[in-house]
Amino acid sequence: MMSNVWRPRHRIRELASGLRWVRSPPAQAVRTVLWFLAVVILVSILYATAHRVTLKPADPVTPYLWTATLASAMTAVLGALAAFELSQHGHSRWWLLVPMPALALWLAATGFGCIGTLFAPDSWGVVAPEAMECLLFILGTALPLSAGLLALIRWTGPRQPGLVGAAGGLAVAAAAVSLLTLVHPHNSALLDILAHGVGVTVVVAVNVTLAGWSSRSRVAAL
Repeated sequence: MMSNVWRPRHRIRELASGLRWVRSPPAQAVRTVLWFLAVVILVSILYATAHRVTLKPADPVTPYLWTATLASAMTAVLGALAAFELSQHGHSRWWLLVPMPALALWLAATGFGCIGTLFAPDSWGVVAPEAMECLLFILGTALPLSAGLLALIRWTGPRQPGLVGAAGGLAVAAAAVSLLTLVHPHNSALLDILAHGVGVTVVVAVNVTLAGWSSRSRVAAL
């Protein structure tokens, strides 16, 4: 009788001895704050070197410009929160819709601001070199933000990396555009908007790809 009781316990000890201790990831809100702190640090650096980023004085501030900036910043925060929520096992994919209202406001305000540039031919971004400068800024800024976001997401090994990467990429792209506006506020001309669209698309696509690769590599390492 004693041997029958001892054997299951002994077997449990054997199985438990092969287990590895894994640290629980911080709460989603905590990780969102940590990533946002990285954004704030980047803002400080860009402000300190803003005179090197652009050569053209800032355009007059308009309600559409600051509405778009606030909306893009909100898109960044909500997108990061959605990415961290989606990275948790069992969480609903509907979290991907959380940043969509802010995204819609961002696009609408940017569009209305663009209309004003149609009657101002000297606006920033009406020629290809200026639009390309904005595109390069967005892509360059997105690199460290993507690295930080993916590092925090990889902690959980998400089971739906495509959705996580999409939400995270949107957050990174929105943060990059917000930073661009802060260091060089101007309404976007049509060509400039196209450059922004290309930048956002590339950032989201890269984050989706990296999230999938990161998830596969983490599973392979287990």
